[in-house]
Amino acid sequence: MRRSSGQYSGRGTYSRVESGRSTPSREYLADLAQVLRLDEATYTQLHLEFFHEPPRPKPPGHSRLPPAWQRVLDGQQSMAYVNDGCYRLLAWNAEFASMFPGGEPPQNTMEWMLLSPEARDYCLVDWDTAWGPLVVPQFRAALAAYPEDPDLQSIQRQVVRDARARRLFDHAERTYIHPDGDRRPLRHAKRGLGFATMIVAQPFTVPGGRYMTVLFEPAG
Repeated sequence: MRRSSGQYSGRGTYSRVESGRSTPSREYLADLAQVLRLDEATYTQLHLEFFHEPPRPKPPGHSRLPPAWQRVLDGQQSMAYVNDGCYRLLAWNAEFASMFPGGEPPQNTMEWMLLSPEARDYCLVDWDTAWGPLVVPQFRAALAAYPEDPDLQSIQRQVVRDARARRLFDHAERTYIHPDGDRRPLRHAKRGLGFATMIVAQPFTVPGGRYMTVLFEPAG
């Protein structure tokens, strides 16, 4: 454990904190949570008790999805997945994987939506009008929240070099953040052309992440 300040170090400090005789610094509490491997709910509760406010979101790289989430996803009949705040795919079900022509989802859903020919020319129907203009603001929001994330930086460099994505990046609406309840045209690799309605929630253990359920309705 690193020392945040001289007064908060060693076993004596932990004993005083545990007994309520001392209030830790935010840095010490974060270190303590990591050493003791506290889950997100316990750490948040302690932070609320000591500082009367929730902790700042952790960088996405620190996110850990409990294994039970895979059971939740596998129990879904509809397409479902979880990604972190930088759109790295953490877990998904078989129905979601079957949407893709190759049967394998991408490592980063934002990179796929913005730059993949498979997304823009096949799966995400009417990409230039129905998908791209709404995906770009989500990317902007993630980049603003996590400007030092290497994956988001890589996507930004690719977007700048890609004429089709760059056009939307320079001129797309900036206020759109999440797709909860949106209905958009989608081509499913196995089920054909139809419409996808997206339902979004946030897993408590993945700050900034998303639990996405995609309800698919075949066209006609």
